Amino acid sequence: MAVKTKTGEHSARDVFLKYGIYFILLFIVIVLAVTSPSFRTVTNLTNVLLQVTTYGCLGIGMTFVILTGGIDVSVGGIMVCAGSVYVILSQAGMAEGLNIFMIFIVALIFGVVNGYAVAYIGMPPFLVTLATQCIGRGMSLVFTGGASYRDLGATFEFLGKTKLLGISIQIWVMLLLFAVGYFLLHKTVYGRKLTAVGGNLNAARVSGINDRLITCSAYIVMSLLCAVAAYLTMARLGSYYSAMGDGIEFMVIAAVVIGGTSMSGGSGTIIGTLAGTILIGIINNALNLFHVGAEWQDVAKGAIIFLAVLFDAIKNKAKTSD
Repeated sequence: MAVKTKTGEHSARDVFLKYGIYFILLFIVIVLAVTSPSFRTVTNLTNVLLQVTTYGCLGIGMTFVILTGGIDVSVGGIMVCAGSVYVILSQAGMAEGLNIFMIFIVALIFGVVNGYAVAYIGMPPFLVTLATQCIGRGMSLVFTGGASYRDLGATFEFLGKTKLLGISIQIWVMLLLFAVGYFLLHKTVYGRKLTAVGGNLNAARVSGINDRLITCSAYIVMSLLCAVAAYLTMARLGSYYSAMGDGIEFMVIAAVVIGGTSMSGGSGTIIGTLAGTILIGIINNALNLFHVGAEWQDVAKGAIIFLAVLFDAIKNKAKTSD
């Protein structure tokens, strides 16, 4: 079976590997809409988008990092550490604007450390970011003693409760970030350089691309989006807690890979990441709607990660065979 396109004939396999995420997303939405009346309500669908705002913000940065051939498992640690700095400064009576600014400064420091270690020293990205994740979580416990905090400030209350056109402002923030991420990756020289570094490092160097700077910048973008994710999470929950972002990096990586970004680097799209993020959110929502136990939800999440890596391996094998 072949499908005719503008560039010639492609097998059904190629079409599925490229657009499979959209077919799967549509199929699951249809099945859930038929089997669960609660799923197809506007309130529930809006809640799905609200729940994935954190995944979405992190997914944009993770797409940039994975495109370079790297990985970042420190995002949960950066989130909780940046959040802990905010609450400690807030408890000390510092101005809210300064406290919010410090969230981004803390995240930026982590991003620079990750990026410099990977790009300029040549340390393995998984081990580097695993180490900074532990540092981030450890520092958050040092700062807060593991305590939770409420009443975070007027800005958090505004972001957590305000709606625009009936939709939470947090969702608008996520969609805006996806629009910016799409523009940067697909419409700018910087985006082409990111893809080139991950696709063929030697060719990128020959063409004059500063691969170290590009790689380092991807980790910095990732860390700054961790600050945004921490901010949105605290605003949505109305509180800070020491387990914030625990394990989130693996679901974000799964969403990005399911969305079509290759873990070997050099291939991926922001639209695919958005689709993968929504798919993860819908699956989590379905598990809750059907009252699946917490222990089985963990099994399901592990299966999602496994299938994401399997799908990526199949795509890479298909490219190699071609």
